Amino acid sequence: MIKENESCKTTITKLTIYTKNDFNLVSKSCDSEEDPSIENFITSKNNKQFLNKYSMDGGSWPQELAAVSIYKAKKPVLITLHTQKWCCYPSPEGIVYSIDLYNIIKLNNGFKIMPVTQILGDNSSGLDGTSDEVMHFKLKDISSIKKWLDKNYK
Repeated sequence: MIKENESCKTTITKLTIYTKNDFNLVSKSCDSEEDPSIENFITSKNNKQFLNKYSMDGGSWPQELAAVSIYKAKKPVLITLHTQKWCCYPSPEGIVYSIDLYNIIKLNNGFKIMPVTQILGDNSSGLDGTSDEVMHFKLKDISSIKKWLDKNYK
């Protein structure tokens, strides 16, 4: 579902973490001159928690929330993947990928989130394109992120 006003667009993605469609990821992208940004929240019945915010003034095009998914583990992991296109010499040229990971912990009256992005180490972000040399970022989609988690996340 997408809602728009004059400078912001809100996208709501339904997530199934414990039961069908029990959570939503709300992503608000604003193109305002003062603070161009994208903010993400996770919500359930009566709870709303902030996840992350990316500034959109660094690249050639705005940041985008490219993908959202749940990795099923003992503690479910919410995956957000943001991308931003960069262009033209002398700046890097290509797509910058940024991954955020969060454990979702069910509580009696809601949930809490715990950032666990650090488990990715240097794989949490990267450029797929050209800087001073050609660079290839391997975790460009949910499938490759989940494969990495299968091998490395206990």
